[in-house]
Amino acid sequence: MSEASESRERILVVDDNEMNRDMLSRRLQRKGYHVDTAIGGREALEALDAESYDLVLLDIMMPDVDGFQVLESARRQYDATELPIIMATAKTESDDIVKALEMGASDYVTKPIDFQVTLARVNTQMHLKASIDRVRLLEKSLAERNAELESANKYMTQSLESAAKFQLSLLQETAPEIDGLNIGWIYCPCDQLAGDSYGVYELPDGQLLIYQLDVTGHGVKAALLAVTLLHLLNPENPGNVVIDPVSGNTIAPAAVVAELNARFQINEESNQFFTMVYGIYDCSSHCLTYVNAAHSTSITTGSVTSLVEEDSDLPVGVMLGVEFTENQLELQVGQGVAIYSDGIIEAIAPDGELYGEERLVNFFQQESNTNGLETLRLLEQELRSWCGESGFQDDVSALVLQRQS
Repeated sequence: MSEASESRERILVVDDNEMNRDMLSRRLQRKGYHVDTAIGGREALEALDAESYDLVLLDIMMPDVDGFQVLESARRQYDATELPIIMATAKTESDDIVKALEMGASDYVTKPIDFQVTLARVNTQMHLKASIDRVRLLEKSLAERNAELESANKYMTQSLESAAKFQLSLLQETAPEIDGLNIGWIYCPCDQLAGDSYGVYELPDGQLLIYQLDVTGHGVKAALLAVTLLHLLNPENPGNVVIDPVSGNTIAPAAVVAELNARFQINEESNQFFTMVYGIYDCSSHCLTYVNAAHSTSITTGSVTSLVEEDSDLPVGVMLGVEFTENQLELQVGQGVAIYSDGIIEAIAPDGELYGEERLVNFFQQESNTNGLETLRLLEQELRSWCGESGFQDDVSALVLQRQS
């Protein structure tokens, strides 16, 4: 066995005729191929076991192990795309050529060897193999990249699921039980994480804090701000903006919203602001004092269901120094107030129609004899039916405070 100049492409020439073997080797070496030779079939099999080749030039008629046997053995290990094999035969009958091709030969040449034809066929097979190798390399690289992306996506999904569970754990599961009041809410994120938030808390002075907010957008960025606000608006948390830390008194709604406006000014990095309704309900006077900062218009529920005529200010965070206006709403027995995110009135039907304020008011009118929480559950069912298979395109949340006695 002989070896020539180094090249990435390795060829094994198998021929028991020394002149053919040497002539082919020299011609191929001049073309830059690395060439090994074998004087017979047995030596060829040993070479194929010991080395990796890009192509084999294989004589059919050899004394010990013929070319058909070598071809059969090689094809058990390599297919035609992995190892092209060109058969060489001295016979003019087509039977050997047909047999070789049926056994998996890539091509053939006839003896006496036409070296130009042989080199052309070698080059053709080499180019074909190189193309296939490139495709396989790309497929392997793509598979590895897909595996990395799948792993990253799995990690991100798990992280989002954990974050969603954490966000949900911060929200109240059940409303406080207060004599004479029915309180309920729905909360339906369109993604795993939501920019909507809500809260109803009993305050030390016997009043009731109630709020609902909607951060622009949805997903991770919106959820991060929503969680921060949820923490600040919980009177049980240290550092909250609800209770004066010195006097222990409840801070007025307009002052609370103004403080949030000062802390969370929009900037180029976040480009975020939020709308909200924030109020204090006096359980003795049954009066709700609240601020509407560009949130959806509140709706009174009960025997008289309508949009509330209220002052609505700018969203929180869009401008410093805004003076927020306090509205007052006295609830009669059987009357309630519904506050909600724009994901409800902007819920989109398959034909593109929005759910809208008018339809929402009509819904509350039809359900005027139903308690607040049950009404919201029915509303969620109606909204899901309205949106159809496409589902919610924005976070959906609503809160109802209803006076029963």
